[in-house]
Amino acid sequence: MIDTKIFDMLYSYLEERSDNNVRSQLNADPEYQNALAEECELYQKYENLNLSKEQCKVIENWVDAVTAQNSTYSAVLFRMGMQCCFSLLMQLADLK
Repeated sequence: MIDTKIFDMLYSYLEERSDNNVRSQLNADPEYQNALAEECELYQKYENLNLSKEQCKVIENWVDAVTAQNSTYSAVLFRMGMQCCFSLLMQLADLK
């Protein structure tokens, strides 16, 4: 298993850059902005459903599980992409 601390460090670096950082990329990405607007709209609808605390807890746990699954999926794809890039760089270095 790969140590994921390197990915945490990379994320922190990308988040803290003064320009061209994660926030500026997300602000400029129309798909992200549309998804964010949709999330806000759906959350407002959820808040207005007047569900019981138990019902809310079930939905919130479900959303947390889906979010965790999507985050893990994204991290695995990112890791695989980085491995492919490093592998390609190593192959190109041998082609001198």
